[in-house]
Amino acid sequence: MVKDGGYRIFLIRHGETDWNKSFRYQGSSDVELSGAGREQARMLGIRLGTTVPARVVSSPLSRAYETARIIMEHNAEGVEIEKDPDLREISFGIWEGHTPSEVKELDYDKLIRWRAAPFSVTPNGGETMEELTIRASRAARGLTEPGMPGEAIFVVAHGGILRALLAILMKFDDMNITWRMRMDNCSITAVDIWENRTSLYILNDSHHCRMPGDELAAALSFSL
Repeated sequence: MVKDGGYRIFLIRHGETDWNKSFRYQGSSDVELSGAGREQARMLGIRLGTTVPARVVSSPLSRAYETARIIMEHNAEGVEIEKDPDLREISFGIWEGHTPSEVKELDYDKLIRWRAAPFSVTPNGGETMEELTIRASRAARGLTEPGMPGEAIFVVAHGGILRALLAILMKFDDMNITWRMRMDNCSITAVDIWENRTSLYILNDSHHCRMPGDELAAALSFSL
């Protein structure tokens, strides 16, 4: 249960795309959900059907927005999906559309340095981690305006921006930890916020992607 006066933010990564399946850097490229990704979103919608959000905020990129739309088909009517451009994924510049092995051939030195310390290097034509952090901080401020006790907020976006957002909400001192947290496609990570404090409720939960739909709502629902 959320502590008295608190509310819960659900950080939801979009469903799978064909580029996810082939391990291609997507970044700011507008790649659509695959059939498997739409099914993941449907299963998550069933799971979240008993949790009525006060707000639903999505990245404007189609893979995230469609995930949000499918989720809300199984939830309360009348909750408008807000698009927040600050929730778009980090741009990987010339790496986008390439697999890691291809990037090694294209830009080996930067890839190795980026994996070791993301804040120390930026792909050519890409977005710096500082720029990502600025966007994530703006998004966090918009989500942590005083909410009503017991409310839930759904945030549907991408692995990079959601990791940065989680690091900011949790007040981590080292933003390099951003890339040390796993967030699978259509997974849920949730934090509870009360009295300017944040508590991690759940991290990278994707059990709904592997359960029969008729068992989801009862077995894996969230109580606020």
